[in-house]
Amino acid sequence: MLLVAGIDSGVNFALSLINLEGKLVYLDSGKTLEEMILDICLNNGKVIAVSCDKKQSKKAKKLAASLSADLVLPKKDLSKQKKLQLVKDFGMKKLNSHEKSSLAAALFAYKRYKQKLKKFEDKIGETPLALREEFILSGKKISCFR
Repeated sequence: MLLVAGIDSGVNFALSLINLEGKLVYLDSGKTLEEMILDICLNNGKVIAVSCDKKQSKKAKKLAASLSADLVLPKKDLSKQKKLQLVKDFGMKKLNSHEKSSLAAALFAYKRYKQKLKKFEDKIGETPLALREEFILSGKKISCFR
């Protein structure tokens, strides 16, 4: 299963994992979570992108490199309002601020893949998840899948 990861680093670390169908696979936060992040990511699937709510993040860059994933960062820090809107649209409630930030970051990066997948399905039609994942991983043009 291909995943998009969102992180919020600090004293309390938060991690969100979303699959290519836009479903939340993992969400947690805590002071010791950072020590387990690689294992959590690897045990849940293949992370293809790592994001955070800041325009620069050494921890996101390091995690992306460790997982051989793309680093997807916003051009400017995501505002509190933008994060709340992303999370609200996703339908999540009762999250702490770290979890909201990590989920917003994952959703921000997920939108990039969602657009690619929509174009793919518009041209190819409804396809199994495995074929959509193959398209994303391959980097090939849509015409190669007809």
